[in-house]
Amino acid sequence: MLKLDKVKTFVFGLGSLFFFLLTSSTASAQENWVIKNFESDITIDSSGLVKVAETIEVDFGNLQKHGIFREIPYVYRSDDGSPLYTNIEVASVEAGGSSVPYLVQSEGDWINIRIGDEDKTISGLQNYTIRYEVKGVLQSFSDYDELFWNVTGNYWEVPIEKASATVSLPSDGIVQVACYQGVVGSTESCSGNEIDKKVASFEATRSLTSNEGLTVAVGFTKGLVSILVGEKPETIWDTLFTLANFAIFFLVLILGIGAVVWLWLKKGRDFWWRSRFIHDPLAKAEVKPVGGHETVVVEFESPDQLRPAEIGALLDEKADTLDVTATLVDLANRGYLTIAEEPKKWLFGSTDYVLTQKNPDRAGLLDYEKELLERLFESGDIVSVSSLKKKFYTDLAKVKEKLYQDMVDKKFFTENPSTVRTYYSLGALGLGIVAGILIWIGFSAVLATLVAAAGAIVVVALFLLIMAQFMPARTAVGRQLYVRAKGYRMFVERAEKYRQQFFEKKNLFNEVLPYAIVFGVTEKFAKAFAEMGLKPDQPGWYTGSAPFNAAVFGASMASFSSSVSQAIASTPSGSGSGGGGSSGGGFGGGGGGSW
Repeated sequence: MLKLDKVKTFVFGLGSLFFFLLTSSTASAQENWVIKNFESDITIDSSGLVKVAETIEVDFGNLQKHGIFREIPYVYRSDDGSPLYTNIEVASVEAGGSSVPYLVQSEGDWINIRIGDEDKTISGLQNYTIRYEVKGVLQSFSDYDELFWNVTGNYWEVPIEKASATVSLPSDGIVQVACYQGVVGSTESCSGNEIDKKVASFEATRSLTSNEGLTVAVGFTKGLVSILVGEKPETIWDTLFTLANFAIFFLVLILGIGAVVWLWLKKGRDFWWRSRFIHDPLAKAEVKPVGGHETVVVEFESPDQLRPAEIGALLDEKADTLDVTATLVDLANRGYLTIAEEPKKWLFGSTDYVLTQKNPDRAGLLDYEKELLERLFESGDIVSVSSLKKKFYTDLAKVKEKLYQDMVDKKFFTENPSTVRTYYSLGALGLGIVAGILIWIGFSAVLATLVAAAGAIVVVALFLLIMAQFMPARTAVGRQLYVRAKGYRMFVERAEKYRQQFFEKKNLFNEVLPYAIVFGVTEKFAKAFAEMGLKPDQPGWYTGSAPFNAAVFGASMASFSSSVSQAIASTPSGSGSGGGGSSGGGFGGGGGGSW
């Protein structure tokens, strides 16, 4: 395969990659510099390796350059069109007799040797020496073997004032020589001489213009040196899908997923499984967490008088917009505001709702309830739901944050669930970025094992991103209330099974309604109520557009819940022509610069 100094390639490549991508594989046709002398010393080793030392003297004049690049093909075509592979290994590169940074990259069927320091510019006369070894360039014929070698290449976009080459054998054996100059396909002869049977020298008889080159041929005695066959360059795809790499992939994958699962067991699992006693801040007593086999028992009222939003957050570990909507209905039922339905103003219009503040006293309210009312009525005691669109979303975030804090303060969660999810999601993102960098390194340096390991890390990162949603952990107290909340949900979802409780308590419909909103069963709950033959009184906090009955009211509450949720969560769309835009906003983008 094409052998590269992997460490050098990667380290230098980090600095040179941008320049490398911006420049093409050939120099610009407008290059305003010259190659003063191109001298190649070619040695054919008895092993069949061909060692080349190219000395290239250039004159940049007043131009500020970083250096030059040299391109050499390593894949050729035989007469029948099949590929002929050669193998090139760059040994060293010097400038003015001292080592100089360089980068070797494979570009299709060519290698590109880019020479120079990206942090340094040079001008005037410069002298470069490139040493490399080639395998698979010797050919065998019926009565002689041969090296047919394009010395300079024919794809320089600058003139070469002087070009020459020497070819040396390990012992006497030269039988014939030939020299050609000019564009590709030219048969124009140049100077070729046998110094002796061991060394031949060649020189262009004139300056070579752009896209002209010097080519030499040396025939020598058969069997004098080994005729090596080039090997197809090994790509990372040739070595990636091996048993060893599959083993690496699955080993890293198992370890990574195991680490995430262990992390969940230690940090994300609820505390119900632990045997120690946990202080219950609500009951003000020591309670033992339930065991591994939890039995959900029907609860006929909210456990420990938890508010609807608290129940909702306990169940799904999220402060949802629906939780905030249910809080509005709950606050209305408790006398803090009224809700009035405004009918559609035209055929395809939508129903609006007007909220009116009735009790400005905040004593006894939870922090998130206070926050909701203060932000809702900050501009007056009357507000329409439609006016909240694209304005209330920032206030909504504050209300949710207060709700999360309420859950943590009451020791229902070990930490803010939203913060925990964000923390682990960012960790997954960081892990994915690291994996991406490792994959890039692996492909650049042809390290299949690294690519296999990094591929597994990508899967682990995706798994962690999914598990981030399950990382918030309830305390033992929170877990117990979670189980009881599920029992209360059973009661609300199956109201028709527990009609006795509704017959015994006249106002139970209005008390349960906010929880039905949280559970997502508002219409089902109201319909069950109507089917039981119960006729609750119209709540004083709601004014509708139709005569009151439980089923219609349930549908109205479902519509209200949906309208409020959409309004308070909606965010503004961007606009540049309306005075609200800014530089860099809107669609599209991009930019550029110069080197």
